[in-house]
Amino acid sequence: MRLLYCLQDPAQELRFGFHVAKDPQNAINILYNTSKLISNSKKGKISNVEDKWIMSKLNNLIEKITVDLESLHPHIATRSLKDFWLNDFSRQYIQTVRDRISKEDENVKFVMKEVYTTLLKLCSPMIPFVTEKAWQELKERKIVDEESMHLCDWPKADKKKININLEKMMEHALQITERGLALRDKAQIGLKWPLPKITIYIKGKENFKDLQDIIKSQLNVKEIKFESPASKGTEFDIEL
Repeated sequence: MRLLYCLQDPAQELRFGFHVAKDPQNAINILYNTSKLISNSKKGKISNVEDKWIMSKLNNLIEKITVDLESLHPHIATRSLKDFWLNDFSRQYIQTVRDRISKEDENVKFVMKEVYTTLLKLCSPMIPFVTEKAWQELKERKIVDEESMHLCDWPKADKKKININLEKMMEHALQITERGLALRDKAQIGLKWPLPKITIYIKGKENFKDLQDIIKSQLNVKEIKFESPASKGTEFDIEL
């Protein structure tokens, strides 16, 4: 209920009912259950492109949430937080690094811990009880040391880790992945079947060199070929 009201723009009427609360409840469940993927880790390196991307998104988020709350716009801050943990962190980053998680990569364990613990602190004004429960469970597993999340300092953004260009390029890479998955589905080619090659028609193909491995992994292809788009108005296109 608290998340439902925090998401609501006070200038608009709130339509209330049993079904209205279902979406916030599902969102909270995703945030809470993500704690099961968090494990203890020594300080690792942030060297992989997907790690740099999520850390950039996180530090960008810290700046935005701080400004929104200080400007007395909690509904805008809450919407940004919800979008981050549902889309950026859960559906995009975790899906991208699932193989690294299964291999217990120390670097990804470090990044996951940093992102999740910071996210709990940012969410504490909106959903204090759920986030504190998640924090106490992390404390029992000796992943965090602080007695309570509410006794921690408010996160501060590290501007050196913010890379707007990388965020834009990753957004394009994720759009390419979605288009590729849709084409696989249309052609009735299951994701478990590897493809020898895909051709991506896009401008500025040199910018995607660091993101090729992510696209290959998400689409299960062995080779990516970049070509200039046939139409100037086309942002990008894909051929299987």
